[in-house]
Amino acid sequence: MSKISEEIRYVMLFYYKKGKGAAKTCRKICEVYGENAVSERRTQEWFARFRSGNFDVKDAPRSGRPVTEKVDEILQLMEQDRHASCQEIAEALNINHMTVWNHLKRAGYEKKLDIWVLHELMQRNLIDRITISEMLLKRNETEPFLKRIITGDDKWAKYENIKRKRLLSKAGNPPQTTSKPGLSANKVMLSVWWDWKRIVHYELLQPGETINSVLYCAKLDRLNEAIQNPIADVSVL
Repeated sequence: MSKISEEIRYVMLFYYKKGKGAAKTCRKICEVYGENAVSERRTQEWFARFRSGNFDVKDAPRSGRPVTEKVDEILQLMEQDRHASCQEIAEALNINHMTVWNHLKRAGYEKKLDIWVLHELMQRNLIDRITISEMLLKRNETEPFLKRIITGDDKWAKYENIKRKRLLSKAGNPPQTTSKPGLSANKVMLSVWWDWKRIVHYELLQPGETINSVLYCAKLDRLNEAIQNPIADVSVL
């Protein structure tokens, strides 16, 4: 995701103040600046900032990276992992975690159930949800399908491997104590899929692996095998 130029941000602000929607603004910008000038998602994020009262679209006059570029990098990392904490994003960009929190808040995001989501849905999102929900409910009346749906999600799972050993000590001497683990626990990416009744399949991301299209397609192939063999226990890798 590339940095949005200051000129395009001014155009976004212009259309916002004219009362235009993010989708239409995105189309207008791409007609003039090229089809890859800006995505609809990025336009929605900037419109969310405008609604929060933040109309600053200018690059910072001081030396170093402009503030808007920092915002773009924060949003990019958040899009890559919606479960990422402010501290994790801050460490990746070498900035203060409160800076991350403030920028996400101004962009209209808040964390719900450990995932970043837009605090306010766009009008188009609300209409789409209503339309799709009504369509699915009507379809389920004639062709029941809800029990065939399989849902999946990815989440960082924290864990601690504490090994306790039996120690010999003389009678009357106090036993040796085991030190408490540190505050920063290890974590691993968990991918899990479930239907209306049970967990169908789950996997743990191996050390050194990164989720990409090739790896995820392989995960879906293994999920399909688990679906085709429902008698087997839940598969763990």
